[in-house]
Amino acid sequence: MSGTFLGPLTGGRINQYANSAGQVYYNDTVTGTTSYAIPNGFQDSAGDTWVRDTTKSWPQWNNSRTGRAVLINPNPPPPQTYLDDINIKAGLDLLYRLPDSPEHIYRRPTGDILRFIFPSSEGYSVVQETVSVNTQPDFCLFKVCQKPGGTLYQYEFMLVESKKAKVAWGATEDHLRDHLEGNGNDSKNCYGMVQIGLDVQFYKYEDREFSKVGGQMHLINDVNHVMAWGRYIKDHPMPFV
Repeated sequence: MSGTFLGPLTGGRINQYANSAGQVYYNDTVTGTTSYAIPNGFQDSAGDTWVRDTTKSWPQWNNSRTGRAVLINPNPPPPQTYLDDINIKAGLDLLYRLPDSPEHIYRRPTGDILRFIFPSSEGYSVVQETVSVNTQPDFCLFKVCQKPGGTLYQYEFMLVESKKAKVAWGATEDHLRDHLEGNGNDSKNCYGMVQIGLDVQFYKYEDREFSKVGGQMHLINDVNHVMAWGRYIKDHPMPFV
């Protein structure tokens, strides 16, 4: 097995390598065995510190106690946008490179983006529907409230249509409108979103009227605008009863 040498673990007996995909493996120079499992005694502990290895031409951090190497920052700064989340960024980068990807590939980062903008810590829950095409929205975003007596009440905050690139906007908007008209809130007020490829548009259904919120945006190029309109929607909840 050949790979990129990352350095030895503390003690020098075990060397670390990364394969072509960036996965780290370990070679015991005494026994000659190779494993992807972290060797016993070299697992990370809560009090460990990590240091950027400036001798490498690639990003690498080493555990000061064990010498264990990682290729992703173990202590990243707090994310400011969803593009700072490495899983979301990887998903969007894939779609940017392969725009003809099937619909389920497009939905993977969409769900994570929704969870980033509308986190569970603020009372939101993102559910991806698995029923047949167009009978339900692709995602349903719920919001929970607590009544004065302590009872929890969950309502539909936003319904989302998520489609692959080149799907018609008009037909997708019509599907979203149908879903919003049939939402489960007493007032029927509810926000909506359409995502086609890497483009998104927010909507609202208020007092039985369907309208756009903001303009059409690109998930990568207009990340700050997407975040801003997400905050706007959260700051302007509509009555649901």
